[in-house]
Amino acid sequence: MASANISSRTIEITVISGENLQVRGKLIKSDVFVTVRSDLHNKNDSVSTKIDRDAAGFPRWNEKLVVDLPMHSRFLVVEVCRRSSGRKINIVATARVPVADFIAGYLPENHLQFLSYRLRDERGERNGIVNLSVRVKMAAGVEHSLLQKQGIGAPVPLPMPQGKFHGGGGVVTGVPIWSVGYRGRL
Repeated sequence: MASANISSRTIEITVISGENLQVRGKLIKSDVFVTVRSDLHNKNDSVSTKIDRDAAGFPRWNEKLVVDLPMHSRFLVVEVCRRSSGRKINIVATARVPVADFIAGYLPENHLQFLSYRLRDERGERNGIVNLSVRVKMAAGVEHSLLQKQGIGAPVPLPMPQGKFHGGGGVVTGVPIWSVGYRGRL
């Protein structure tokens, strides 16, 4: 049986836009781009968008980036950067995107999600918003049939009792919701 390497996931992130990005209280007018990386990678392993030359505080990139995300990674680090006139790159604001927001086991792979995150500057002050879409791609070399052989995502046959049921019968699925008030009574 072929062994699948599932030590990382491939994430497709479309960096859509930014809102209200500022430096020292003034809207950023130009030369803004975004870098994305895993919290386990250093800055040299990041991927970045092209530079938006006329941002006017509300840059638009609409650019798809592909990030290799280790399975034990907890955050994606999204940094909005600005290239100054001296070619120096300054980080304007950062967002730490929890991986659990788009890999929580409740959504199928290849599901597209649109997310917005508050950006913070180096002092921790609010500095705009970044808008993203995220899609978790199927791990390379892993086939659905292989996952089903391992019991991941395999259909489970449920025997239905014979007879007449109120409402016509069937299977009810759902997520149990526990209220604090009920825990002591059960």
